[in-house]
Amino acid sequence: MKWKIFLRFISIIILTVIISLILNIFISYRLFVLDENFDSKWNQVREFTLTFKGYIEKTDGEVKVTEDGIEKLKAYNAWIQILDEEGYEVYQWNKPKAALTHYTPSEMVFYNIYTGAIDDYTTFAGTAEIDGYKWSYIIGFPMEEVAKYSIYYSPRRLKMNILKAFVYLIVTPTLVLLIMGYIFGRSLTKPVADIIGGIQQLSKGNYHESFVEKGIYRDVFANLNNLANQLKLSEHERQKTEKMREEWINNLSHDLKTPLSSIKGYSELMAYEDYSLTDSEIKEYSRIIKDKADYMEELLEDLKLTQVLKAGLFPINPEDQDIVELLRDITIDVLNNPRYEKRKVSFKIGKEPIIFSFDKTLMQRAFTNLLYNSIVHNDEDTEIVINIDESDKIYIEIEDNGKGIPKEDLDKLFDRYYRGTDTGESHKGSGLGLSIAKQIIELHGGTIEVESTQGVGTKFIVTF
Repeated sequence: MKWKIFLRFISIIILTVIISLILNIFISYRLFVLDENFDSKWNQVREFTLTFKGYIEKTDGEVKVTEDGIEKLKAYNAWIQILDEEGYEVYQWNKPKAALTHYTPSEMVFYNIYTGAIDDYTTFAGTAEIDGYKWSYIIGFPMEEVAKYSIYYSPRRLKMNILKAFVYLIVTPTLVLLIMGYIFGRSLTKPVADIIGGIQQLSKGNYHESFVEKGIYRDVFANLNNLANQLKLSEHERQKTEKMREEWINNLSHDLKTPLSSIKGYSELMAYEDYSLTDSEIKEYSRIIKDKADYMEELLEDLKLTQVLKAGLFPINPEDQDIVELLRDITIDVLNNPRYEKRKVSFKIGKEPIIFSFDKTLMQRAFTNLLYNSIVHNDEDTEIVINIDESDKIYIEIEDNGKGIPKEDLDKLFDRYYRGTDTGESHKGSGLGLSIAKQIIELHGGTIEVESTQGVGTKFIVTF
């Protein structure tokens, strides 16, 4: 993986060099070679000089430039000299002071080759043949408009020089870039490879590898470490929840199996033709079957309710109602149960009524679960106090002086599927009662907390 990233990085550098060279050559050609980048007027002075002989004539034994030729020279801000076969000037127009009146063949060549040899002019030469006599002429153009330079080279060494130029211009920069790219690329690609490798490890569930947080990718490595820690915690919670769920399923299966066995046994007994049952036995067996069925139904309803609440699919019908009256009705219903009629439950009301919007059915379920939790997990002589008050918020406390909750159970009290270690045989439930209460309270925008000390008691604190 690391080498793939590095090779791709180097390939991009080489491709960049090649594209840059091609673009430079193309731009140079467009700017310095194509005729369209030059003024066509000044780009054609050589052709203008060679064809200027058409404007030279001989009149009355004298050689001169025609009027049209003079106008052409004016357009170029140029000057002209006409020489005889010996190089002597026989005619001039607009000639600068530095121009000679006689030119040897070598001087003609010199002035025709070098720009600026005569003041600030570039000269071109031509020949005009009139009546069998050859006249030479020199035309000078402003050097700032047109110039010419000579290049000298050895054809024999040209190929070697081209090869050297290729090495100097292509190979050397490429090698330098490759070396620099390798050095720089390693500092970039190695961390990237480590990051990719780290992500792959996380995807495989390996959350224990930690990265050194340094370099330009320091923040990325820090986020990877944070992600690994979060995933590690999530995996731990998932395993804990899964274990708790499996234990809950096993307990629930056991809890369902016991009433099912009773229902099956009494049903078979009642259906046995050879055994005659009295009316009192039939009523007793029927009551037991109904109680067991109600118990099973309660377990299944708890499971269904918590799933619906979790998914947010339960229809809520909030109305403005008195929460004090609701709690009083719940307490009366609980104490009307013959099993709990001797329990001690008292009220401390700071304000009445306390009105706010809630779903009566759901809220009744939540506080019934909380009150039953205080009753069924404590002895008969336990005192339970319900405190209700309203100031900036609505405060409801259900406090008892019972056994208390072990510290190891306290943090998991509201977890789904959890049943405390002190749950007796007669107090078996679904393990969802407190979880359902918490879901309903939070669904109404409230919070619930618990404080407990073993041997002192437990307090549930609900705030809206």
